[in-house]
Amino acid sequence: MLIVSLKQHFPARWPEWYMSGLSFAWGAYLILHPEVFTQGATQQVLSGMASMAGDFPPAALWGLTAIILGVIRAGALFVNGAYTRTPLVRLIMSFASAFVWTQVCIGLWKSGVPNMGLIVYGGLVVMDIVSAYRATTDTVFAEKMRRDLKQERRRVERSQFA
Repeated sequence: MLIVSLKQHFPARWPEWYMSGLSFAWGAYLILHPEVFTQGATQQVLSGMASMAGDFPPAALWGLTAIILGVIRAGALFVNGAYTRTPLVRLIMSFASAFVWTQVCIGLWKSGVPNMGLIVYGGLVVMDIVSAYRATTDTVFAEKMRRDLKQERRRVERSQFA
């Protein structure tokens, strides 16, 4: 039953699953390779992101943030597809993910080095905004269903006592 429910929701949620996995993998890569912020080939391109980390090691800050977002998002998607509806959590995680990717774009832009990362990470921002929109419509639909069920229960209770 669990797999059937997950398979039923997957076609509509694949962009969210993809972004969850991408966030986790990106964060894990940074944690496993912290030298990307200090290595000559990438240091200048990532200098804007490194400066945004403040006193924290940039690989740890960016990597852990991405991993945590990916795990929470995957958990919400799993629960949404298997047990109960979680469109509000999905909405919040889509916005949080879009915020992180936007910060990456800003960091790359601040470096002053022309690079294709701005286009790629900008595309990830758009993907998350679209996911947020879809989660918003699901939130509205779920809220309407909840209100309708509540009204139906009240109607049934009134008819039982009448």
